[in-house]
Amino acid sequence: MNLHRIIMSNNLREADAIVLRKKILGMVDHFAIFVGYRGNNPIFVANYKDGVREVSNSEMKEVLKTLQPTAIQKFKGNEYQRRNATRRALSRVGERAYNYVSNNCEHFKNWVHTGEHRSEQVNKAGNIALTVATGTAVNAIVNKSAKSGAIAVGLLLLGAFLKDVAENN
Repeated sequence: MNLHRIIMSNNLREADAIVLRKKILGMVDHFAIFVGYRGNNPIFVANYKDGVREVSNSEMKEVLKTLQPTAIQKFKGNEYQRRNATRRALSRVGERAYNYVSNNCEHFKNWVHTGEHRSEQVNKAGNIALTVATGTAVNAIVNKSAKSGAIAVGLLLLGAFLKDVAENN
């Protein structure tokens, strides 16, 4: 896939994000921030398991072999805010604090775009855990099952934890 074509066809500007999803059974999105060009090469920044880093042109082409661009999230702000967002993205290059729950690529993208460290994907996981906890609690009550009750409490705590982490880091 041609990066220049993606950039041009989507009118990408600095601080805009590409949303990438696994091509097969993709349930979780990955986010990469476009920060401009170095020479003739487009530069993206993303938060990976090994930390926040610039993604080279060749590496981005490899990423696109397994991840499908599904959307563009345009930066919403004026030019001054856009420059600051790009600086925010670049300021964390080299940071090695990735965590699936509390500091993932969506947390990073939202922090770059808004200054807020949050993840809708983690929030949704919290909602799912709370929903399953409710069903499990009803089952525990109906069947008078202490084991189901304990599972429901665990799921309730997990859901509450995930929702808190999704919004408050």
